[in-house]
Amino acid sequence: MMTMAAVTTANRKDCRGYYDNIRRLLNPQPFANFILGLIVINSIMMGIATFPFVKDDDDLRYKFDLVDQIFLIIFTIESAMQLLYFGLRGFFRDGFRVFDLLIVILSWAMEGTQVIRAFRIFRASRLITRIETMRNLLLAIFNVMPKMTAIFLLLILIFFIFGVMFTTLFKGMYLDGELTEPFFESLFYSFFTLFQMMTMDSWSTIMKQIQEEYPTAWIPFVIFIILTGFVVVNLIIAVICDAVSILGGVDNNAGLSAYAAEDDRPKEVCIDGANYNIIEQKVEGGGKPSSQQCTTTAQRLEELQKQLDDLVVAQDQMRRVIDVLSSRASKVKIKSSSHRNRR
Repeated sequence: MMTMAAVTTANRKDCRGYYDNIRRLLNPQPFANFILGLIVINSIMMGIATFPFVKDDDDLRYKFDLVDQIFLIIFTIESAMQLLYFGLRGFFRDGFRVFDLLIVILSWAMEGTQVIRAFRIFRASRLITRIETMRNLLLAIFNVMPKMTAIFLLLILIFFIFGVMFTTLFKGMYLDGELTEPFFESLFYSFFTLFQMMTMDSWSTIMKQIQEEYPTAWIPFVIFIILTGFVVVNLIIAVICDAVSILGGVDNNAGLSAYAAEDDRPKEVCIDGANYNIIEQKVEGGGKPSSQQCTTTAQRLEELQKQLDDLVVAQDQMRRVIDVLSSRASKVKIKSSSHRNRR
């Protein structure tokens, strides 16, 4: 009979082999590309399902729903495998993995009424976590959120000041038939109108209607457009562009997210013979460095060791020469002093 320790060791080996199989499946780039392709296909199919030839055909709509269900099952299995491999702590340490899991959970929760199922298209947002450029852009936006918060507070203050002012000045013009819409009949109407003006949407039409009653009304309108449509919006764009430029200057190998830690391939430290730079290279397929690379590295290390030994020998020789010269100089000084004393 096997002892308890032997059974425990066997179970550990089985678990270790199980996790190794999951790692081999999750880490390779082809598997990530496969999941990315499924997300793209699923998103396209959800878009096609909105056309009348699908919505009006019950059989075709059922097939689309069945394929969508299969996609969701595959995404659920992938998230479960990641949760098993990384564990709770490692899994929830990465915000992108948590976002993927949240999308999958919400997709299962939105399988009820047609209104809720319409939000399944948010599953396409998983592309952000799979494409490195989009992921870096999202990280750039998150990194500049403190600056963005200050700009948004400034924008809210400007909106409040002009909202109160426009409501006080132009309230009642809609009831008098001077305006086609209740642009400034209440503070909330004023906020909505100011947002429309900030986006440059027909702001001149609103201004011209008010100018028929108040000819100088263009002054607060132009000031608001300059402050919001040009200054604040361009500040937001400048902050985002600055963050993106900083990310562009960072080395891609530094890794801006925890996904960089998923690459467990062994690495080889090589020495560039031209510049004496140490370069970290990945060995594909988990193999060992070639004998030629190892020989070149060993030769370079031997040459560097010889040069270091030569420098040590030269330093010793220079020290001996300095000692001899200093001793001779002291002897000359003693002779010259004794000669002076005799005189």
